[in-house]
Amino acid sequence: MRLENANLALEPRSVGECIDLAILFYRRHASKLLMMSFLFGVIPVAVGVLAAEAGTGWLWSGVSFILLSPFLGATVVAGAGHHVFGDDFTVRNALRHVASRFGVLLGFLPTARMAYVAASLLCWGLVTVPVAARYGFLSEVILLEQQRGSRIVKRCEEILRDVFLEACGRYIAIAGFAFGSSIVLFILFDLGSQALFGIPIFVAKISWAIAVDDMLNLLAYDPLIVGALSLTWWLVYPLARLAWFFCYLDARVRKEGWDVEIALRVEARRLQHAY
Repeated sequence: MRLENANLALEPRSVGECIDLAILFYRRHASKLLMMSFLFGVIPVAVGVLAAEAGTGWLWSGVSFILLSPFLGATVVAGAGHHVFGDDFTVRNALRHVASRFGVLLGFLPTARMAYVAASLLCWGLVTVPVAARYGFLSEVILLEQQRGSRIVKRCEEILRDVFLEACGRYIAIAGFAFGSSIVLFILFDLGSQALFGIPIFVAKISWAIAVDDMLNLLAYDPLIVGALSLTWWLVYPLARLAWFFCYLDARVRKEGWDVEIALRVEARRLQHAY
């Protein structure tokens, strides 16, 4: 796998190494990934900010994130996945690959995301991780493996056969990493806004004598808080999705020796261009 000037071998990796690869990839392609976040997140963030004064900002921000973030994730997967085969990682190429399979993605991704939400409401959310992990590779299967119809779901299950519990653990680890990153980024937004512009977002607005009531009111009605937190979701999500994509690569390398397949396909492409 080529990440600009770095050559990374496809080999079995731990979840920590997958997160490290995601951070490396994000650093190398930050401008493109930020552009993807902007394209998919600017309208949901704006809608949440406008709706905050009526106390429905969280509702609109959450619903839009649930429904639209899978397509941001698919765009990230399309760009990063084809980069594995030597293609340039560009926003245009990623969007082109997503557009070519948009109908299939539209049929599967929102349905899967709503299933995650429904699962979170059952058994105090204990079944959310198993459902999300089992069908978490939909974008990879649709965009990179070009599977169709009922074969898509079967393929997702095949990839995780015998490693399902490990995948659940990896999902929890990546979700925890994304949650911690979101909190850190939000604190940076808060401190930066106060230091640079004299506009506090969260901490300086709280009266610590009645902190709980203040927090609930601010989280419900303050447009700056709704906008800043929503923005952190859209900025951190590509990083988490990249980590999960590298877990997909790891699962295929472990089960199928996909590193050999990739090497052969890259070599075949090189020979084709050579002649």
